[in-house]
Amino acid sequence: MKNYIYKLLIISTLFVLISSCELEYFPESSMSEDVYYSNTQEITTGLIACYNGLMGVVKEEWRFSELRSDNAHLESVSSSDANNEELRRLDHMTATAQDKFIFDFCWVPSYKVISRCNTILAKIDNVADPDTKAKIKSELLFIRSMMYFNLTRLFGEVWLVTEPITGEQALEMSKSSVDAIYAKIIEDLEYAASAAGKLPYPTFTTTANVTKQPTSEVGRATVYAAKALLAKVYLTRKNYAGVKANLQPIVQDYGTSGMVAFNLIFSTSNEMNKEILFAVRFKAGGLGIGAPFVNYFAARNSSSTIVVGNGMGYNTPTEGLTDRFGNVTTWSTTSGGTPIDPIATVRNLTDKRNAVTVSFFNNNVWWTSKFWESPTAVLLLNDAETDWPVIRYADVLLMYAEALNSGADNDQNGARNYVNAVRTRAGLPALDVASTSTKTTMHTAILAERRLELAFENHRYFDMLREGNQYVVSTLNTQFTTENFYRSYTQGRGPSTISESNILLPIPLNMEKLY
Repeated sequence: MKNYIYKLLIISTLFVLISSCELEYFPESSMSEDVYYSNTQEITTGLIACYNGLMGVVKEEWRFSELRSDNAHLESVSSSDANNEELRRLDHMTATAQDKFIFDFCWVPSYKVISRCNTILAKIDNVADPDTKAKIKSELLFIRSMMYFNLTRLFGEVWLVTEPITGEQALEMSKSSVDAIYAKIIEDLEYAASAAGKLPYPTFTTTANVTKQPTSEVGRATVYAAKALLAKVYLTRKNYAGVKANLQPIVQDYGTSGMVAFNLIFSTSNEMNKEILFAVRFKAGGLGIGAPFVNYFAARNSSSTIVVGNGMGYNTPTEGLTDRFGNVTTWSTTSGGTPIDPIATVRNLTDKRNAVTVSFFNNNVWWTSKFWESPTAVLLLNDAETDWPVIRYADVLLMYAEALNSGADNDQNGARNYVNAVRTRAGLPALDVASTSTKTTMHTAILAERRLELAFENHRYFDMLREGNQYVVSTLNTQFTTENFYRSYTQGRGPSTISESNILLPIPLNMEKLY
C-alpha cells in the first residue's frame, strides 16, 4: 500500500499546486483546476495529495500539543539557539505571535491541507459513479475536519474556509466562532460516518454484508475512523450520547479480547494492525516522506547509540509521567539542594507500557522511545518508516468508558470493564471497585489511564483542555514549581506562573497584520 500511495504522490504533486505567496496567509488554488480534476482518476490523485499533506502536519504537531502538556518538556535547559528558545516558550506556555514555529509548522501546513481538500471538493461532481463520489467526498471531509478540530482546539477562533478562495476574498473574511467551527466539523463528520458517506469498513471487521476496505486503500479513512473522530469531537463538546452512538458499533464489533500486544502496536513490521483505526503513513528510503520522530525524541548527544544521526531531545518525558509508570529517579543536587541532573533510576516494569514508552539513556536522561525499534532500524536522519497513530482502539475504549460514566447512563460498572480491558493488556490488575464507584472517581481513573496509554500520541494536552482551563493552569503551575527538571533552570530561565490567557496559541502575527 505504501508503494502504491508513493506512486500516486508523484503524480498528484504535479497537479496540486498552491500559490506560495498567498498561502503564507490563506490557502488559494492557483493553477489549472478548470482543466484538471475532470474525472475520477484525477480526483483520486488530488485526494492522495490531501493525505500526503497530513505528514507535514503531524510530524510537528507534538510541539503544540504534547510538549505543552504535563507529559513532556524540552530536554535542554541551557541551549539558547533560536530553535530551542522557541520550543522552550512552547514548553513554558509563553509562545508569542512572532514565533515562526506556530506559523511554519502548524498554521501553514494545516491550511495547505484544507486548501487541497477544498479544491477537490469543488470538483467532486466530476466523479461519475455516485458511490465513489460519496466515498471520496467523505474522505476529504474527514481530512478537513481533522485540521479544523486541531486548529480550533489550539487557537480558538480561526478562519473557516470551506471552498477555494482568492487572496482578495481572504482579506474580506472574518474569524469564525468556535461554535460555528464545531458545527461545521460535526456536520461534515456526520455525513462521512453515515451510510450515505459510503466509507468502507476496516479489513478487521466481523460485521456481515458490508464493504471492506481493499488492500490497496489501507491507510485511508474508513467508516470506523470517521465515527471515532466524530466521537472525539462530541467528547470535547461533552455530548456523551453522541460519543456512545458512534463508538458502540466499533466496540461491539472489535470487543475487548484479542487486543494487539502493546509492544507490537507501533512496530514497522506490524503496520496498520487492528489497533490502528487511522494513522498518517510515512515511508523510509530517502524518498522525502520518512518520519522524523525517532530522531526528534531520542536523547540529545546520544550520537548513533540510539538512532543514526543523533537525537534531538525533544518531547522528553516529565518526572510526573515516568513516576506514574512506577519509575523512581534520583537527581544530583547542588550543596544548596537545587537539582542538577538525573543520575539513576529504578524501573518498575509491571506496566508493560513503561518499557515501550520511555527509556533512560546513559544514566542521566529520560527519552521517548515509543516509536523506536532498534539502533539500526533507521538508516537516514529523520527517515523512519514509523507511521503516526491518530486514532487507536484503546482510545475508542477509553472514550466509550468516559461516555458511559459521564453521560446519562452514569454506568461506572460498564465504564470500568472497558478501562480494565486496556489495563489487562498492560499487565495491570483491574480497577478497584470501591475506589471507582462514583462518577468523579471513575472519571479520574479514566483520565489517568488515558495519560499512560496514549502518552506521546498528542492526546494529553487536549485531554487536559477538556478538564477545563483551571485544570490546565493548576496542573502546569504545580509541575513548574515542583518537578526537578524545571527547578534545575538557572539565571531566571525557568518557567513563570501561567494563567488562562496562556492556554490558547496566539494567532500568528503574519495573519493578524492583515486585519
